[in-house]
Amino acid sequence: MTTDLRLHALTCLREDRIMAVLRQIPRPELVPLADVLVERGVRSLEITHDYPAATDDVALLAERFGPDASVGVGTTWSVEQAESAAAAGSTFCVLPGIDVDTARRSAELGMLTLPGVQTPAEIQLALRCGADVLKFFPADPPGPSWLAQVAPAYPQRPFMATGGVTVDTMAAFFDAGAIAVGMGDTLFGRPDDLDTARVMIDRAVGVARAQPPA
Repeated sequence: MTTDLRLHALTCLREDRIMAVLRQIPRPELVPLADVLVERGVRSLEITHDYPAATDDVALLAERFGPDASVGVGTTWSVEQAESAAAAGSTFCVLPGIDVDTARRSAELGMLTLPGVQTPAEIQLALRCGADVLKFFPADPPGPSWLAQVAPAYPQRPFMATGGVTVDTMAAFFDAGAIAVGMGDTLFGRPDDLDTARVMIDRAVGVARAQPPA
């Protein structure tokens, strides 16, 4: 994994301000949905690492989109998962919480590293582990007011809000200091209904693009 790919992952996140969380979506639905997401302006695609085909799906989408998207892995619990994701072409690695060894290994492998945090103690540990972006998880509750209070104390790294974020609340998280939000079905609805997905994605992208640059 090169520094350029890591920078590419961060650039996609900062510019688009949305990460699509794709959790256990069957491949016949995953590929068309991913195509729609990238086409509509959501280039950060997180494949959750909680089903057997996750690594294969990362490899498939990484090859499919190349530099046109940033494909990574989420729900990462172990060093082995981080290593398999990097080998599959993952440009970023999202953790649900703080696992010191996994976060450090992800950083060593050159992936953009986003450990989950929700307290100042967890934030400080994440910073020591090489976090590039602090994943505020779950984001709602406690909501944007928590982030607004905490983010100014940690200017070293940006925050991404994930978990409970909707198109109606995402602007509040941006105002509170998040550079991006992670969204699953609140972004695209049912993965087998692409017409509805396009409408939902366009609405979220519109909110994101109305924000000042991150």
